Amino acid sequence: MVLLPALVASCAPYLPRKKPPVEFQRDAAWKNAPAWAKSSLRQNWWEGFGDSQLNSHLATALSLNPGLAILGKRLTRSRTQSDQARAATWPTFNLGSGLLPGREQNRSTGYSPEDLQPWTSSGSLSWEVDLSGRIRASIRAAREAERAAFWDLHAGRLLTATRVAEAHFRILRLNEERAIISDSVAANRKILEALRERAKAELISETSLLRQQAEHEKLTRNLLDLDRLRGLAHLQLENLCGGASLPVSATHLRTIRTPPLPHRTTSEVLARRPDLLAAEARLRSAFELEESARLNLLPSLTLGAGASGRSSSLLSDFRMWTASAGPLLDIPIYDPQRLATVASNRAATEESAAIYRRKALLAFEEVEGAYLNLVNRHRQLQVAQREVTALEKARRNTIATFDKGIISQVELFESERRSLEGRRQHLALRHALLKDHLTLIRALGGG
Repeated sequence: MVLLPALVASCAPYLPRKKPPVEFQRDAAWKNAPAWAKSSLRQNWWEGFGDSQLNSHLATALSLNPGLAILGKRLTRSRTQSDQARAATWPTFNLGSGLLPGREQNRSTGYSPEDLQPWTSSGSLSWEVDLSGRIRASIRAAREAERAAFWDLHAGRLLTATRVAEAHFRILRLNEERAIISDSVAANRKILEALRERAKAELISETSLLRQQAEHEKLTRNLLDLDRLRGLAHLQLENLCGGASLPVSATHLRTIRTPPLPHRTTSEVLARRPDLLAAEARLRSAFELEESARLNLLPSLTLGAGASGRSSSLLSDFRMWTASAGPLLDIPIYDPQRLATVASNRAATEESAAIYRRKALLAFEEVEGAYLNLVNRHRQLQVAQREVTALEKARRNTIATFDKGIISQVELFESERRSLEGRRQHLALRHALLKDHLTLIRALGGG
């Protein structure tokens, strides 16, 4: 009786325990989501941008992307591992034959050596009865691992789709930015010609002419740099599409339609975001592996039958044979390796639970951040539009007064520079707004 409390205390770490919770308590509403974010996400959410070329790129990427091919092979491997786990519930049957020459001495022959028949054949049938549920727990663990691989594939598809859209939008932005700078280069070329005429008439100094010429060369250099960036973005897009040769897009970012702002509750994000579903499945798989290791500490029952015989050749009759059948009960009294496996799997379960919680917190942070960025970008874009309108009107007025000789070329240069900078900032904000929209789609879990 004195040892009973110590025995119970030593067994406490290996008693059954509840599954770790996967629910994440949080308010259903987002803090930064605007009231006009009410749209639901469709499965083919990219069609909301109204760009047929983007739709074509995504169809190519989702079928040829090498990263998705790897995730597909991992899913296939996890399915075969599930089949392997289920195979443990079936009986096994084995046959064997071999050449085993030897000699035998026993009491019945007065310990005189006798040659054994050299050829031996054997057969066995065994089936483990899953009384404790250890095999069933292993099957559940394999199924949850398969679900994790399935959701990993969907998370990869969502990430690939958003990255393709980002690369495509970057190309369109560079196209439009190049057109803006090209217009400015053409305007500066006209101003430069006018200044050369005035310099010939000695109405302005050579310094003013050189300053304008330097500004013209700077814009030309910007055009070359945009060509470089566009080439890199196109290479990235082709790589995302599995190395397929894609035509270089010539459209501008202003052709892209901004879809309605999507919305999902926190519970819907937990239930629809694929990387969270994969982390949840891995947590359940880790728990089932822990449970399987714990159940392996219990006795196991195996039903089996076997027979073996010896003969002088493979085709002759058996000279001697044995047969046996019956149950076999394995009672593990003390197995340090099994105990260590339970402790290791329990630590893996706790780690998976911590990983799931971290992913959930990051997911909520991404959604809140995306909503915050989108609301702020919309406001900035409205201000930038008014700024561009005012700067463009001021530029036209400056050009008209410059042609009349009322203002100096310094004011004209400054007006052109401000107008160009304003249009580029407005374009950058439109591009950032589309990127934030893609970030929100990815954070909400896609369609």
